[in-house]
Amino acid sequence: MRLSSLQIFSQGLVGITNASAEVARTQEQIATNRRVVNPSDDPIASTRILELETELSLSTQYQRNADNIEGRLQRAETQIDSIEGAVDRIRELVIRAGNGGFTNDDRVQITVEMEQRLQEVVDLVNSRDETGAYIFSGFKSDTPAFSNNGSQYIYQGDEGVRYEQIANGLSVASNETGKALFADIPAARNSVVATASFANTSDVQVSVARVADQTTFDTVFPEDYVIRFNGLGNVAPPGPNYTVTRSPDGQVISADVPFDLATPIAINGVEITLNGTPAPNDTIVVESTSKQNMLNTLQNIVDNLATFGDPDERSAFIADSLNNIDNIQTVLSSGRGRIGARLNTIEATRASQQSLDLITNQTLSELRDLDYAEAVSQLSFQSFVLEAAQQSFVQVANLSLFNFLR
Repeated sequence: MRLSSLQIFSQGLVGITNASAEVARTQEQIATNRRVVNPSDDPIASTRILELETELSLSTQYQRNADNIEGRLQRAETQIDSIEGAVDRIRELVIRAGNGGFTNDDRVQITVEMEQRLQEVVDLVNSRDETGAYIFSGFKSDTPAFSNNGSQYIYQGDEGVRYEQIANGLSVASNETGKALFADIPAARNSVVATASFANTSDVQVSVARVADQTTFDTVFPEDYVIRFNGLGNVAPPGPNYTVTRSPDGQVISADVPFDLATPIAINGVEITLNGTPAPNDTIVVESTSKQNMLNTLQNIVDNLATFGDPDERSAFIADSLNNIDNIQTVLSSGRGRIGARLNTIEATRASQQSLDLITNQTLSELRDLDYAEAVSQLSFQSFVLEAAQQSFVQVANLSLFNFLR
């Protein structure tokens, strides 16, 4: 077989180039501490490495989510614990006010501290986190959980619960809503909530909504009512008047009843007192409920504890108040228990995830990381091959006929 000088030089150059590339590749592996630097180095291992790196990236995000949830839950737990402390103190004061040797003047002094405790509770339920978001307002985190319209406290948030993923297939609620914790608490007795419609053209508000005759009210419970104010000409002489209908069927309970601010509106054992003069077509919605709003319940205790002249009525009021406070404490304790369970879940999941990360990192290291001893030995051999290729090329390149014709 005839070999031209061009073929000899080309083959020698290819050998040197290949040997140089091998040396460069091994040097890059040593510099990066990676066995697989490019996908072409090991396609199967590269695919697996990408999967493992994605898994670790997700684990990092899960850890961030767990830390965020843990911080929010711990903050909520601290606020609930403080609320429980204030409610406990109010309970102690209610029991103290039941002392038969106290006068109503003495009880007025007790309600002074109770009012301070109530304001403490109001501040706590409307507390914010480090970003300024209201903790107990659900998704409406830019709105205070509760507001006072002049006659009662109203929950302004929603029932939104935020869930965040802390592991593959596991999500945890990161908040407790004020509605579940403070607005939907079982009450000792059936009661009512009355609110003025937002569509009203006057500034009339509900001053007092109370059950005046519990027996009569319980016989129709849970009926709801709508009070609609009529035109002045519906009664003679002309003046404010209203019609009461039952919702949702619209059955008329009483029609064209003259209205006087000094006289409460009476409906089946319920009394509604308004603040302000209603305009025609204004409406008041009266809803029956077996639930209590914690803030309204505590406010009612503060407002009425020192007003009873009859010892039996006062004792009944104190008994109901203590039952209501016990229900409040039960719901708060349940809420704190739910938070504690979530915190335990986060802790257990974090430990499990860390164990999985350890296994994943070990597998990733086996696939990706470099064995330095093997790499250095290989580099030494490849360097030897490169030197041999260079020297052999020099020897072969000198085998020319023209070198012997000089």
